[in-house]
Amino acid sequence: MKKKVWIALGVALLILVMVGISVYRQAFAEGPVVQTEKVNEEEISSTIMVPGILSLQDEQKVYLSPEMGEIKEILVQEGQQVKKGDVLLKMENAQLDLEVEQNKLAVESGYLKVNQVNKQIEALDKKQKELAKQVGEKEAKEQMSSELEQLNMEKKMADLDLRQTLLQKDSLVKRQGELQVTSKIDGTVLSVDHQVKTAQEGSSQEPVIYCGNLDVMAATGTLSEYDTLKVVAGQRVMLTSDAVPGEKWEGEVLKIGAIPKETSFGTQGDGQMVQYPVTVKVNSEKMPLKPGFQLIMEIETENKKGLVIPIQALSGAGEQSFVYIVKDNKAYRQKVQAGVTSRDKVEIIKGLKTDDIVIVEPGEELTDGMEVRKK
Repeated sequence: MKKKVWIALGVALLILVMVGISVYRQAFAEGPVVQTEKVNEEEISSTIMVPGILSLQDEQKVYLSPEMGEIKEILVQEGQQVKKGDVLLKMENAQLDLEVEQNKLAVESGYLKVNQVNKQIEALDKKQKELAKQVGEKEAKEQMSSELEQLNMEKKMADLDLRQTLLQKDSLVKRQGELQVTSKIDGTVLSVDHQVKTAQEGSSQEPVIYCGNLDVMAATGTLSEYDTLKVVAGQRVMLTSDAVPGEKWEGEVLKIGAIPKETSFGTQGDGQMVQYPVTVKVNSEKMPLKPGFQLIMEIETENKKGLVIPIQALSGAGEQSFVYIVKDNKAYRQKVQAGVTSRDKVEIIKGLKTDDIVIVEPGEELTDGMEVRKK
């Protein structure tokens, strides 16, 4: 009886093993399940990610200098709207006032001197004509030549002195105009320091008046030597901020600095990288961020149309780049040449054609010629 039971158990176990092997062989024969995507021709962009800080594109900071004198009157308040040309503050300078008065006297004296010499020349000319009636024109001219030459020299000197004095007047008028500081932009008065009267009383680092256009924003950052060669004015930029997840704002490269930032200058071998400043204009009208917010600037350095696949489908690098394509339910390793790379896609220059099917994220177990099943 026990012998029959053991035989029955053995037969049942053998049947289970055979069924399992059959199922395994069937599954293995069908191959692993893979995710695929068709090769398409579409636009692809190459980008550079640069950290930046939001700032005002149009701003004006008014600083005091010793030669300006002291503040006479501040004509604006914080928060006030101003137009280009509006007077922000007036200065007064006692030393300049004294120089202006002295110049007025010098100009008046100069004109008197010129007029006096002209009258002397006219009188000498009249005298020469009277003498010519008596001794002849030639003799009269010879007798008066020395005196006339002296007067002509005095006239030239008087004219030169007057011209010099008038140039000084123009310079003083310009300095007087600078005592009235005007706005160079349309915008808003962001800060006013009413406590400072002279340059000696305030910090040279802080402006007396700070104006800016809150409607025109810019982002500033730095580029490496290599990236500077790829970035030019006018390139499209996508701006994002961790402060507002999911939001994006459009911009464009406004300018790239011609020389490195001072802090990036380094001696050979000190390991310090050279960085060039870059300014990006914000084109989006509605932007809730304020100056000083940190941003990520994604600069589009190249945009073209070509054969594109998901970047997860590409394996290897450089000349060893390859993908797996699916034909007749089999995976085949295909060598390719990659081109422009974006955040999630890559251009294939050589090795694929439109409508080829590539495997996305191929596993290490995948081999050339293996049967696969599409997901």
